Amino acid sequence: MPGRPFLEGDAVDLCAVAEDDLDVLRETLNDPAVWPSLSAHEPLTERQEQEWYEERASAENGDVNFVVAVDDQPIGSVGVHGVDDVDGGAEVGIFLAAEFWGNGYGTEAARLVTDYAFAQHRRHRVVARVFEGNDASARVWEKLGFELEGTHRDEVFVDGDYRDVRYYAVLEGEWDGEN
Repeated sequence: MPGRPFLEGDAVDLCAVAEDDLDVLRETLNDPAVWPSLSAHEPLTERQEQEWYEERASAENGDVNFVVAVDDQPIGSVGVHGVDDVDGGAEVGIFLAAEFWGNGYGTEAARLVTDYAFAQHRRHRVVARVFEGNDASARVWEKLGFELEGTHRDEVFVDGDYRDVRYYAVLEGEWDGEN
């Protein structure tokens, strides 16, 4: 069960990642419905997830990671990467357990984390990547006002195929956080 919310929304809360959340996150990342949209190539082991927690989720490395929670239940994760980038940019990424797709949770978590990147880390530009075939993810960023800036053709190899990656971004002056 996630700890106290760090950021609260209407339907979702963003909480600090705790060691107790690792099993749920690992199970979600290893779900065949989820891992192809993240370009995972191998199953994530308990040891690897523990190492990620110790080296990345608990460190001051320019990344901020949250557990996405609904009614105190962890349903995925969202993060801001590059919050110490000298050019003022950051990348946001999100994944949710498949059974929670289509409820607006991803959109709300993405809005909360984008607000956080601009308000707490003085980012000038926030970027999100979407793999070809993940139209639901593209709709999240478009709904929030991110602009499609370009497509990198055949950038990733996932599940036996090369896939394009679409890059979306929003600038601080364009962000209203109300979408």
